[in-house]
Amino acid sequence: MIDNLTDLKYFLEVAKTGNITRASERLGVTQPSITLALKRLEEKTGILLLERSRKGTSLTRHGETLFKIGERMLTDWERDTRMIAQGQTEPMGRYSLGVHSAVAQYTLSEFMPQLLEKYPALEFDLFHDLSRKITEQVISRECDLGLVINSIPHPDLVIVKLLSDEVTLFKHPAYKGDVLILDPALKQAQTLLKNVRKVFAYNRVIHSSSLEVIRNLCEHKAGIAILPNRVASLSKEIRSVAGAPTFKDELSLIYRVERKSDLSFKALVSTIKSVF
Repeated sequence: MIDNLTDLKYFLEVAKTGNITRASERLGVTQPSITLALKRLEEKTGILLLERSRKGTSLTRHGETLFKIGERMLTDWERDTRMIAQGQTEPMGRYSLGVHSAVAQYTLSEFMPQLLEKYPALEFDLFHDLSRKITEQVISRECDLGLVINSIPHPDLVIVKLLSDEVTLFKHPAYKGDVLILDPALKQAQTLLKNVRKVFAYNRVIHSSSLEVIRNLCEHKAGIAILPNRVASLSKEIRSVAGAPTFKDELSLIYRVERKSDLSFKALVSTIKSVF
């Protein structure tokens, strides 16, 4: 969509300063050059990116989206050109990795120490959210990599399967109550709810958006929990409920398809794959 990084750079500076005059001073170029660049960019994208007024400029909703994507593109470009100039085929610079906080507990420690030791110029920005939101951010180039559960095929994504898991009911052996604890936002929990009463006649429900909190409550005998086995196994106090329904999970590493030809990125992915 964008084939002129100079135009993009000018747009990002105007977005940051909120003023074409100030942006031209910071960039050391004339105001007409910036105005023409913005015009080309809006014609190329077919959308209005900036609202102009006497007080300066402000981003439209589409402009805010392009600003986020553009900053990532420029960062990637600067990193990649630096690597090429140095003849670098090993990962270096800063990468963003999205992973659900509960998944992070049993995955990151498996490969992060090895990566950081193997590639001393490598850094990460980690963020934690639901797998579907992480997938959206990888597709939109807001995130480089994602560790996601039950990834859905997409033409812009490479999906590397890493390991399997199973979601089911867990309880403390001493628990005798009637409370069910779950994250209602998870498809796995909603699916299992249809058959839970066959093995557990609950009367009350606790909802939580944190699998770590759910596990902790289960550990302390607050109720029976719906949890992935790998999350539950981090506790020595709880056990799976015999005969309970199950839901198969699959953890995958995802990234955009154009990264397949990036030698340094391939080395990064290969190291992560090797530990699972």
